[in-house]
Amino acid sequence: MNFDTFSEPLPRRLAAGLTRLAAVARQLDWRTAESEGLTPTQGDILGFACARPAGVRLAAAAAQVGVSNPTASDAVAALARKGLIERRPDAADGRAVAIVATAAGRTLNARRPASFETVIAGLDPVEQETLLRLTAKMIRSLQRAGAIAPQRTCVTCRFFRENVAPGSREPHYCAFVGAPMGDRHLRIDCPEHQPSP
Repeated sequence: MNFDTFSEPLPRRLAAGLTRLAAVARQLDWRTAESEGLTPTQGDILGFACARPAGVRLAAAAAQVGVSNPTASDAVAALARKGLIERRPDAADGRAVAIVATAAGRTLNARRPASFETVIAGLDPVEQETLLRLTAKMIRSLQRAGAIAPQRTCVTCRFFRENVAPGSREPHYCAFVGAPMGDRHLRIDCPEHQPSP
């Protein structure tokens, strides 16, 4: 018997599996957000703001979370009413407004578990490292295609030197810190990120 004759194509099966995992993660996000009195969108925007202590503009938060500006604006207004974020003049442009997480917002965000941690808990450390490398690769591909907002990943950073020592445990190099790095060190959201040309 040849499974290829009646199996759906591999990309379709993989997409179905990832869709199921994303649905589980989103359900966990809903539960966690509800326990904190937030919607998942509010939680996502709060997490995005917490990762950017200098603040972030509304349009960037909306693009990151994948919602419209009006939806993001509603979420930001709710977060501000709850004392989790505040609006301040943008440091780069005083006419613009930046969204900044408050101390209460950072505290709440720190205790919220990342939903996908539950999803990947069944993978051993080597499998998690492989999945991190593949995740970074998928993000880079989507970013190049214009399908997602620019991300602050190692693989899209001007300081990242990919696979300069093939076959080693730390094949990559970060010119920002001046040190070799392995796939396990890849960051999906690096504060020092500078886009590669």
